[in-house]
Amino acid sequence: MSLDWLAVIPASTLFVIGISLLLAFLSTAINRLFTDKEKLKQVRAWKREIDAWTSDRIKAMRSKDQELLKKVKKQEKRVKQLQAKMLSQSMSQMKTLPITMILFFVIWGLITGRILYWQLFETPFTGSVVVAYLPWFTGSLPLDFFSWYLICSMLFGFLFSRLFGLGMGATE
Repeated sequence: MSLDWLAVIPASTLFVIGISLLLAFLSTAINRLFTDKEKLKQVRAWKREIDAWTSDRIKAMRSKDQELLKKVKKQEKRVKQLQAKMLSQSMSQMKTLPITMILFFVIWGLITGRILYWQLFETPFTGSVVVAYLPWFTGSLPLDFFSWYLICSMLFGFLFSRLFGLGMGATE
């Protein structure tokens, strides 16, 4: 059975949306499974504190309020420590990256027929096939499989991270 119909718009557009939706969901579910809820709450609290300090700092610099500038300067060391802790926490969340990368490469290999630079077999998405068009200033911008996947996966990754409560601004 030939799958060439899959490389023709709108089937290709919808197929890539489905694949990016699936991979974003799986990736977010894996991250949610391995994320310590208490650490996530702590990081959110640190972020709120840093955001409040940043807001005060901007307000103090704009208004040249000396009292507020002193207060902000006094808190700067603690904020730098919190930023370092947040960076450390976000690096510890990278432990799921190998799992999601393996998942991505397996599915990518099955769809495109290639792993990195090696072409293993032919698929409808082997070449540079246009799978979607994006409205653009000069008309429409043709997107190949990878470009459309990248756009869709960023969108769905963001949405799922918010739905699963993994974003920094997310609430419980």
